Amino acid sequence: MGMGLIIPRSEAKELEGESWVLLFGRRKTGKTFLVRRMLHYDYYFFVTRGRGVFCESTEGVESLTYPVFLERLKNLLKNDIVLVIDEFQRLPEDFLDFLHYAKSWSKAKVILVGSSMLVSKRILHPRSPLLGIVKPVKLSLIKPLDVMRALLKLKKPEEALALAPIVSDPWILEFIDLNKPYEEIVDQVIEVLRLSARGLIGEVFLEEERELTERYEAILRAIACGCKTPGEVASYLSGILGEHLKSQDVKKYMSNLVEMGLVRKIRLFKKKRYLYIVDSPLLDLFFYLDAKLGFYELRPPLSLVKEKAVEKIPFYYEQFIVDLLAQILEAETQKSFQPEIDGILVRGKKSVAAIEVKMGKVSLSEIYNFKSKASTLAEELIVVAKNAPEATSETSVEVYTPQKIAEIIKRFS
Repeated sequence: MGMGLIIPRSEAKELEGESWVLLFGRRKTGKTFLVRRMLHYDYYFFVTRGRGVFCESTEGVESLTYPVFLERLKNLLKNDIVLVIDEFQRLPEDFLDFLHYAKSWSKAKVILVGSSMLVSKRILHPRSPLLGIVKPVKLSLIKPLDVMRALLKLKKPEEALALAPIVSDPWILEFIDLNKPYEEIVDQVIEVLRLSARGLIGEVFLEEERELTERYEAILRAIACGCKTPGEVASYLSGILGEHLKSQDVKKYMSNLVEMGLVRKIRLFKKKRYLYIVDSPLLDLFFYLDAKLGFYELRPPLSLVKEKAVEKIPFYYEQFIVDLLAQILEAETQKSFQPEIDGILVRGKKSVAAIEVKMGKVSLSEIYNFKSKASTLAEELIVVAKNAPEATSETSVEVYTPQKIAEIIKRFS
């Protein structure tokens, strides 16, 4: 990871032990980095798109053909060692049958790493040869607590929280200097997005559909521009594509985007409906700026780009804070539109907290207003803001400043 920052990831603990593990998720979420820097292994195999295999061990690096790799693997599985097979989904279909056969006599621990949507379909469907013999661990954005623990070692709480949504997508760490002030880091991010984001998206689709279809890209752009439901996305696309689309016309595409790890769905409170967001704030920002300014091809002035980016950053901040508190309280993040609540945290069937997030300061009247609309929704009412107004205790609303959140994280650790 760039600029010297390494964020330890809590998923590493899920990969420990003797069980065979499948680590999967979209590209550039840090799967290979996690395995290579945070886990012990004896042999690391990387499968190329041409099905050649690089083998790394204490003896060095070798290039193997698939038959030679398979024979090598058969012998290694007899030993009490740890084997990593990265991009294993590129191997022939019968490789999964071989692993199923080998599990009964193998003494080795196997960690499979895969980046494709096909991984979850091949491994987790009811007829998969590996169902029940590998433990699936999905890797997406870095978890909020992991991000904050790392950033609080470098930054004051307020700036750490502001940077956290950006840093939660680990690939950006190679391109930014966290020693710089927040404003300069934002400038770096914008320039990197212009140069790298579309290529990243294309790489995600490369092994999924073999092409980045216009419809997938249009759906991501629609969601980034504020279309949160299949109906809204269909309406947006109808205007762009010049054809009448209904919600069912885009649901399959949106489901695929969720499965790929590009889109996240969030349940609406007390409803069997979901809203959709682009999971990565960085990719969301890219598509938003491209839709509004022609960011990718027209290269508008940095001042204009930053002006538009500022419109979206509070939404990323809000979502990160809600997800952070959800992780601390071990709850699920849900949303409410009527009344409009930034986040409702639900554990089981019980709502444990309603949350209002302000990136700036909050007034006492705003706290009372939040209480009036949220008091029947959850046991605990929380406002997150830079300040805690006097007489807040009289409102029965908890106000979390960045400093208080930092204290909670330290205690939670």
